Amino acid sequence: MAAQKYVDNEADFWKELFVHLQHKNMVRTNASPLRMAECREQFEAFTASHPDAKISTEYFPSYCTFEVSLTATIKLRLFIQNSIKASMMQKCGPEFIKICDAKFPYNPLPEIDEFLQKLPDYLKELEQSLENKSRSERRQKLAFEFIKAYATAHIPQNKSWKLEPSADGDGTFTLEFSVNNTKLTLTDSDFIQKISSIS
Repeated sequence: MAAQKYVDNEADFWKELFVHLQHKNMVRTNASPLRMAECREQFEAFTASHPDAKISTEYFPSYCTFEVSLTATIKLRLFIQNSIKASMMQKCGPEFIKICDAKFPYNPLPEIDEFLQKLPDYLKELEQSLENKSRSERRQKLAFEFIKAYATAHIPQNKSWKLEPSADGDGTFTLEFSVNNTKLTLTDSDFIQKISSIS
């Protein structure tokens, strides 16, 4: 199966939180690693103390796993063998794909416990972030239509031109003239002045 790309906006949000989670684990004082022999007892105790969390565990002779769902599409997974590897996974079609992972030197359950306590705040923050991004994208589309309409009315008809929004979504637009291969960078606040200066 071809590698699938995660959904950027949401994935980036969780990746950033994951980096903080790993950092907290690395700098925790008086911490000890989580050994294979301790996993069942530790995971069962954790599951019992989080009755509302959707947690699944698997135990095998050479490794074990622990998964906790954060949303319908995001989960945190631990893989314990000789070391502790944690991954953030995102649902993509019928399966989950890894969006980031890292080794954790110490037992990550205390950090995961704190993470779950803050989860309602993280979800509100994510919702706000996605709403702001959506609003920004709508504004960019509207600005694109205004600039296109203004260019159509004010650029001489004998000049061939093309307008493109910036690929990185920074709110700028490129006005390109194919005849002399010149480009103008426009924003929603300077496009009138710049287009008006074209003779």
